[in-house]
Amino acid sequence: MSIHLRIRQARVQAGLSQSQLARLMGVSRSACNQWESGAGPAPRRERLARLAQLLSVQYEWLATGAGPVQPSAVQESRGHYAPVLSPDQQELLEIYRAMTPKRRNALLGFLRALR
Repeated sequence: MSIHLRIRQARVQAGLSQSQLARLMGVSRSACNQWESGAGPAPRRERLARLAQLLSVQYEWLATGAGPVQPSAVQESRGHYAPVLSPDQQELLEIYRAMTPKRRNALLGFLRALR
């Protein structure tokens, strides 16, 4: 399977549209379309790493097709979120990812104040 098909498969399994993924990645929808169609170049390494994180797949699998698709429990314990989240957690994560860095900082400040 080509990298283009792996990106599409991971996006679909994550339940995201190309527009949603583009917003989370900070790129245009046409960039996502090119990544998936093979009409353009594959994403650079940094973007591919971000894609793997956003789509909850293993970087190695996304880049090469080798290895497991899902991150291991060891990786999850090192800061990656678990692939199985409640609907509320998924919604919060999607909202957070769509925010600008300034709004993320404001939200984190608010949440820390609630502790």
